[in-house]
Amino acid sequence: MKRYLQMIAVLMVFSYFNVAAQNRKLSVSASKQPLTRILEQIEQSCGYQIVYSNEVVPDTMLVTINVQRISVAELMAKILPEKQLFYKMMSDNLMVIGSTRIGKLPAGGAEKKIYLSGRVLDQKKNGLPFASLGLMQDHAYVGGSISDENGYFQFSYAFKDQLKYSVKVSSVGYQSLAVDFIYPDTSALRNILLKEEQNTLKTVSITTARPLIERKTDRYIVNVEGSALADGNTGLEVLQKSPGVWVSGDGSIKIRGNQSVMVMINDVVQRMSESDLAEYLRTLRSEDISKIEIISSPPSEFEAAGSGGIIHIVLKKTRKDGLLGSASAQYRQQVERPAYGASTSLNYKVKNLYLSGSLSAGKDESEYIATNRISYPNQDYYSSNTDRYNNNGRLMYRLGLAYDLSANQSIGIQSIQTLGKLNQYFDTYIDFTGMQSLTGVARSEWFRKPSLNGTTVNYSLKTDSLGSGLKIIADYVYSTKTERNDFSSVYTLAEKNSVYRNNTPNTTNLYSVQTDYTKILRKAFSFKTGLKFAATKRDNEVLNENYIDGTWQINTNLSNRFIYKEYLSMAYASLEKSWDKLSIKAGLRAEHTTMNGNSVTGNEQFERNYLSFFPSVFLSRKLNIEKNHVVYFSYSRRLQRPSFADLNPYRLQFDNYLTQLGNANLLPEYTHKLELGTMLWKGISAEVYYSLTTDKIAQLASPVANNIIEYQRRNFNSSNEYGFSLNAPVKFLKWWSANNSFSAYNLRYALDDYRIRQTTFYARSQHNFLFKNIVDVDLSFDYRSPYVSANSNVAEVFIADMGMSRRFVNKSLLLRVYVSDLFNTFREKDYTEYAGTRIDFYQKRPTRTFSLTLTYNFSSGKKFSNKKIEQSNEEEKNRIGN
Repeated sequence: MKRYLQMIAVLMVFSYFNVAAQNRKLSVSASKQPLTRILEQIEQSCGYQIVYSNEVVPDTMLVTINVQRISVAELMAKILPEKQLFYKMMSDNLMVIGSTRIGKLPAGGAEKKIYLSGRVLDQKKNGLPFASLGLMQDHAYVGGSISDENGYFQFSYAFKDQLKYSVKVSSVGYQSLAVDFIYPDTSALRNILLKEEQNTLKTVSITTARPLIERKTDRYIVNVEGSALADGNTGLEVLQKSPGVWVSGDGSIKIRGNQSVMVMINDVVQRMSESDLAEYLRTLRSEDISKIEIISSPPSEFEAAGSGGIIHIVLKKTRKDGLLGSASAQYRQQVERPAYGASTSLNYKVKNLYLSGSLSAGKDESEYIATNRISYPNQDYYSSNTDRYNNNGRLMYRLGLAYDLSANQSIGIQSIQTLGKLNQYFDTYIDFTGMQSLTGVARSEWFRKPSLNGTTVNYSLKTDSLGSGLKIIADYVYSTKTERNDFSSVYTLAEKNSVYRNNTPNTTNLYSVQTDYTKILRKAFSFKTGLKFAATKRDNEVLNENYIDGTWQINTNLSNRFIYKEYLSMAYASLEKSWDKLSIKAGLRAEHTTMNGNSVTGNEQFERNYLSFFPSVFLSRKLNIEKNHVVYFSYSRRLQRPSFADLNPYRLQFDNYLTQLGNANLLPEYTHKLELGTMLWKGISAEVYYSLTTDKIAQLASPVANNIIEYQRRNFNSSNEYGFSLNAPVKFLKWWSANNSFSAYNLRYALDDYRIRQTTFYARSQHNFLFKNIVDVDLSFDYRSPYVSANSNVAEVFIADMGMSRRFVNKSLLLRVYVSDLFNTFREKDYTEYAGTRIDFYQKRPTRTFSLTLTYNFSSGKKFSNKKIEQSNEEEKNRIGN
């Protein structure tokens, strides 16, 4: 207890401020149309809440305007002054319209303010979220508010007895309403009922082009919804095309440089291996994605794991009652092998009950070719050529239930299960030249059946209408994997022949509970704090058996059982404060780790007990509010814990020359990261960064006795990385737009006396061609120059993709044709030089593929918002490695 009190005592901080969204571009064509209708269309297109009274903007006020791709600020400057109107931004998305005839917005006085609250309801008496409210006195605007997710709102103003006030209420899809009251009689505000809009005026045409990239203080956002990325792509393809993100051939995801990241979907970390995560993201449809948040330096509210940062995929949400669903099917031809899959999702809301579920299944066949060349110091030479056949099947389902206990309380439960059957077959032709030359053929069959079951229960309580509240989350995860590798080899030297098999099953139990409290104070000031505890038990086994004289005999030298236990206790606190143009956020996270490992077979144990602190600071300064020019700075400390599988001290023999080892001595790596950036004219952004990592975890390839190459995760002394990035959107023509990004970085590894470094640059250009009522075409080009990973040098990569999409049946049915790696240039090629030995590796996957996707969206009744079931065992489950 004393340790935890010490942890909490040192947690202090400040905050960041989201940059205004006034640079969103739109086109407006209106001929003598009501200004109120144009304002409503701006709300729908750009995500603003615009507050005004009928006296300030009457329905009879008409506007004629025809402009193309201008910002909201520029549009307001064109249409408001001639009507003797002006606007003021009260927050990032709340805009208030005032009249110069009546008087400008009051600056506020020193009089004592009184808090007044109420609730906005729909026709079914359900709370109406995110409604805009403006408080008016004598036709002048004196205050504003927005209802929370349950419809509650609050005003703060120096109300005077027996004076008449009016509240203007508006919400997209509902008729605006003005409610009058004479203070102190506020009974009319207790329940304000809005009626749905019955008629829609279609003579106003407003089209929006939200910027693909938006920069916030501590992250940048890829706006998938409404962009060319939104149609017919998988989640993995969206990431592949997102600026600053690199997805390698094996599915590993990086931000900018070469550091590992965590991936979250709607605040839930996806706790699976890189290959499994890649397969899951391929089943996620881009039509369901609203945006992707790329957080290279996460604040203290996030777990400290993920030295390279966090990628957060935010799915679309709607708010009204009814049934919403989708069904999708895809066929992909991979040279001579097919892949196909199907998925469906359903969401239903009735009164206070929310039900959701999804199911996806897929089958994938493919063939690879690979070569491996090894030159030894004594002039010996190893050469192999491998043909690989993959036959993989996957099934995933998710069931969720949430219930609103009251207007301010809700509880939810979610269950997720993933099942896989992954079969790979390798035929390797070996030629060894040396003092004892030989040739041979090796056959390896690799069978895996991973399974993961997770259940989450959460409870949330809102304590006020400003966003303050308490959240409690409890998780349990049970994961298993059966894995067997059958190996046989026949050489020209009979004594080298072998037949053996490796069974490597594992089970993981993970329990976690966390609580978070947020207090929102006045004057742009807030405080957050939280606690979390996680317990993990991992049971690994490596059973090596040789086939001798017709029977399987255990090889005790290569067999091992390893039990790993870990207990994490975590706490954080953060403060954030905003002034006129300056915002600051600072936080501190403390994580205490107790762990022990037991090598049952080898009768070896180890224990570790340590406390680590992770500070973070974010600063943002607005240089030009109208043009959205901003400069920002951040610092954070992160860590990356070794996976449970890597800590198992196993030895896995692939053939007579290649071996993989575990490492029970692995330590977590720690990273210090600094970033300085700016947002410039027309959405252009640039930044520079530096990161220093100690005890860097990376796979080392090293030669040992008998010409064997060992692959093992090791702790390098350090790695240093610095670089810059630039993003520039371009609009060539009305129907042709592009987003271009460029980054460069220098990465250096140090292991004892060994040094390796490389400067790498990466360029991406995405082009979208919109031929109205005909077809949408998208092209993307990616190039990455050579880079280093541990002691390996990886060759350059170039990829070009092309897709075409068309919607039918009132845009409910989407047909998409897609060709990946158009010129068939993608391949994996690297070389390693270490201790006088050089290893050259090459692999070619069927990357030039043709796919056909059919997606149908359907609904019944009104749309509604999905209740998120959050999980607390975020980073721990990610380390399971199944």
